[in-house]
Amino acid sequence: MIIIKIIISIFIIFCATNIGILISKKYLYRLEELDEIKNCFNIMETKIRFTYEPINQIFSELAEISSPDIRIMFDNIIKNIEKYGAKEGWEKGIKISEMSITKEDKEILKGFGKMLGKTDKDGQLSEISLTVSLLDRQIKQAEFEKNKNEKFYKKMGLIAGMGLVIILI
Repeated sequence: MIIIKIIISIFIIFCATNIGILISKKYLYRLEELDEIKNCFNIMETKIRFTYEPINQIFSELAEISSPDIRIMFDNIIKNIEKYGAKEGWEKGIKISEMSITKEDKEILKGFGKMLGKTDKDGQLSEISLTVSLLDRQIKQAEFEKNKNEKFYKKMGLIAGMGLVIILI
């Protein structure tokens, strides 16, 4: 009987700790996604500056070199641009993408789409620069939140598991 209680207690602590770890990972994922999106904007800026590729082709190339979540975002954007046009397609593609970024991050990305396809090359480049600077700010905030909350949720998972075991015993 005591062995079963010990095994169940270890299992509860293990599960609670893993839940804390999973919750803490969302901060890391957000930071990684923002950093990758920023890199995609830098690549987009270079392609617009030095090539005359259509925007859909640039997005396709970005999708090919991106991680799965970012790839899905660009694939959604490409499909929606074909249906709805540049501005609305970009916004819908961002909106339906399942990523760890926050609503505020998505709003920054949607803001880029407002001028997509409506300005000349220089206008697009300045829009990209603005978006990159806003993403830099979000990356700094994400780093701060990650550092602040990652350890907290890991420890809270462990403490919650231990507390539950104490209550059950």
